[in-house]
Amino acid sequence: MGGLWIAFIGWFLLEAARSSQAEIGMTEMLRGIRVEDVMSRDSVTVDGRSNLQTFADEHLLRSGRRCFVVTENGRVAGLITPHEVRQIPYSRWPYTTIDEVMRPLDQLRTVTMDTPVITALEIMGREDVNQLPVIFQGALAGVISRSHIVQLLQTKAELNQ
Repeated sequence: MGGLWIAFIGWFLLEAARSSQAEIGMTEMLRGIRVEDVMSRDSVTVDGRSNLQTFADEHLLRSGRRCFVVTENGRVAGLITPHEVRQIPYSRWPYTTIDEVMRPLDQLRTVTMDTPVITALEIMGREDVNQLPVIFQGALAGVISRSHIVQLLQTKAELNQ
């Protein structure tokens, strides 16, 4: 029985070491890269007065995008993702507007263009979000998402950089 425990502890320590090594490797790959280098500047905007059914049919299901900038009267008001839409029962989609379920910009954690990508990734993990608005001179400059960072890591890994 004691040997089994030693084997289990050894396996646990080996897995912890591998995880630490992977984290160090990822940190090295992201060293010196800023949010500006990775973010998406072509955010799709949607009108906050649209209902969720129209939004899902015309944007979510057609484009496959996961983050949309919500505007109200021509101004950026917040973000909406499939996560917010899923919170509303399907039967209520025609009667619920985007601005009722969006995440208001002033309640979101934001980053600047010169924020290190590794810092943005840490914020996403801590806040349990998949994307962060990027602010430049008080205005929305774009969005950075986990998928942007994963694509960068995949490309660097393919090129052994």
